[in-house]
Amino acid sequence: MKTKTKNQKINQMMIISAMIVVLLFLSAGVIAQEEETVKSLFKDDISVKEMWTSEVKINSIQGDIGTLVGFYGGALINRSFLIGVSGGVNLGHPRVNYGYFGGIMQYIVKPAEAVHYGGQLVLAYGSTKDYENPKNGLLDNFWNISGAHFFVMEPGVNIEANLSKRVTLVVGMSYRYVSGLDEKNENISITHVTNKDLSGLNFNIGLKFIKKPKK
Repeated sequence: MKTKTKNQKINQMMIISAMIVVLLFLSAGVIAQEEETVKSLFKDDISVKEMWTSEVKINSIQGDIGTLVGFYGGALINRSFLIGVSGGVNLGHPRVNYGYFGGIMQYIVKPAEAVHYGGQLVLAYGSTKDYENPKNGLLDNFWNISGAHFFVMEPGVNIEANLSKRVTLVVGMSYRYVSGLDEKNENISITHVTNKDLSGLNFNIGLKFIKKPKK
């Protein structure tokens, strides 16, 4: 009886082991089939890196030259297409204090070349507020811009020079279109700045930094 019971247990173990092996083969076949049939929008060799740029923009508002310090960055796809965020705040204009924050899309042509070019579009939400006191230094009333709001659309073109694999010098020009500003807002009762005043040409210079991917 003991021998018979022992043989039954061995047979059961063999059956269970065989079932496990069969299930493993079936699972491997299903996984292989899924890998073959799954389709995606992007190719497997796509490269996505993190990139950030600090920049200075020079423009003219109400007849005075001003500077704006800003940034943009986000996901850089195959070193050619950037989608991310952008922002900036006035630094050097003596009367008009303003800033904006929004999104940016950028396309770079032949980024592996030492010198190349590209185009971009910024869509943002901005704000402007008169200085509480006359501006005596660059950082006076810095960030104190919450007042009359407006919308920004700014297309531009850039020329870029690779300083290294991860650092690029950017020089460019853009045109800022501003709309939606309430020109009678009490926050701008001193400057009386208008949509037309805030619109215009911008010349920019900046440095791009591509983050080293983690291994």
